[in-house]
This record gives sequence, C-alpha cells and structure tokens, in this order.
Amino acid sequence: MKEHNLSDEYILEQLTQNPELLEVLYHRWGKRWTGLIVMAGVGFNDVDDVLQAILLEVWRHAKRFNPQRGSAESWLLQIARFRTIDHLRRSKPRAEELTNAVADAHQAWEAAADTKEWIRNAMTTLTQHEARAIQLLYYYGFTQKEIAAMWHVPQGTVKSWIRRGLAKLRQQWAAERG
Repeated sequence: MKEHNLSDEYILEQLTQNPELLEVLYHRWGKRWTGLIVMAGVGFNDVDDVLQAILLEVWRHAKRFNPQRGSAESWLLQIARFRTIDHLRRSKPRAEELTNAVADAHQAWEAAADTKEWIRNAMTTLTQHEARAIQLLYYYGFTQKEIAAMWHVPQGTVKSWIRRGLAKLRQQWAAERG
C-alpha cells in the first residue's frame, strides 16, 4: 500500500511502530499547520519551532487518538492549535513592544482588509475553474496534483487555470493599483 493512500487514522494507529509515517503526516499537513501558525500571529522565524512541537506531540501521543471521539483531522488540528497557543504564551512581548505591535498590526490589518476586498472582487472576474483552483491552492493548501485528482482532470489543466487566473489578477492589479 502506498503511503499517500494511507488514512490519517491508520497512520496514527501505526505511528509508534513506524515513526517514518510521521514524515507522511508532515507532507500531508505541513502547509495547513503552517497557515494556522502564521495566521495566529507566530513570527516567521518561529514557525519551524512550532511545527516541530506539533510533530513531536503527534508522535508522542498518537496512541491517545480515539476515532470514536472525533476525526484524525480534528485531532491533528487541535494539537496544532494548542502548540501554537503555547508558543504565543511563552513568547509574550513586553508592554512597549506590544503597543508598537498593536499599532503595526492595525495598519497591516487595514491594508490587508483593503487587499482582501480587492482580491474578493477580482476573483469574481475569473472563470469558475480559475477562481476555485486558486482558492484551493492558496487558501486551503491543496497541491495542484490533489486538485487535479479531486476534479478528475489532468494536472496540466489545473496548472493552466491557475496560471491564467493569476495572470488576469496581476494585470488587473497593475491596471488599478500600479
């Protein structure tokens, strides 16, 4: 059986006897965990530390996973969430740093909100395939290969949709924002 065909539940069940399966989980979940970590506010320099803490806890506590209490996906995301929160608590900044960070975050939030609104509007100008492929790739962390398999189309088709969609977005951005 190929490793990419193994379910997360099976991997968790076998992890203590076969630690190499941790690499499969990392390849499968690394992008999603990274997105969660970054969105929570962990600095880019610390993302690898949090990822390592997540993987270590998954490996140490894989036997605790109980499919009767929930899905492997929920369990893995919960561990990622807790390790991220732990990291943020340990690295609380001083009051002055926090004041500066809040001001910077406010400016970044306003800029990001404006950009997000622009992206949301611009995505409506793309074809349905272009927009959905870009969303799955960049927002949900799927690979082009996974998207192609999901839609039962060649990977090259997915690549073309993404490339054309991004080109349209770049042209629109340049026209509107210079």
